[in-house]
Amino acid sequence: MQNNPEERLQEILVKHPEFPLAAYHAIHKGLDHTIKMKGAVGHVSGQELALGMAAYLRDDFGPFARIVLDGWGVSSTADIGKLVYNLIEGRLMRKQEADAITDFANVYDFEDVFGGGYDWLEEIRSEHGLQPNKTQKPIV
Repeated sequence: MQNNPEERLQEILVKHPEFPLAAYHAIHKGLDHTIKMKGAVGHVSGQELALGMAAYLRDDFGPFARIVLDGWGVSSTADIGKLVYNLIEGRLMRKQEADAITDFANVYDFEDVFGGGYDWLEEIRSEHGLQPNKTQKPIV
């Protein structure tokens, strides 16, 4: 295994071709987003990272988040866990002893979080004093 992070990432892509490079980059962006949401530097659990990824993806891709995820072959929080553990295996992320890939299982349902029921205009409505959409689904 190489010491250069780019070479290690290339090794991961060869060994695990089911996910594209963009998905791995998104994990790191989602981790940064999660740490900012958490408001403290330190360990992030699998559940926290999965929730932080949802917030990052919705913020970054808006109503197209599900299309992007589908394009990356990511259809569940378990897939987010696979990406994270591929990065851990490649020494591009670290885990604590108590961490397990199963921490990412069934954290939320993708359809509930990224499906058509989310009101992407809620923030705009709030800023302008408008009423929220009464039909939107709650977020995890």
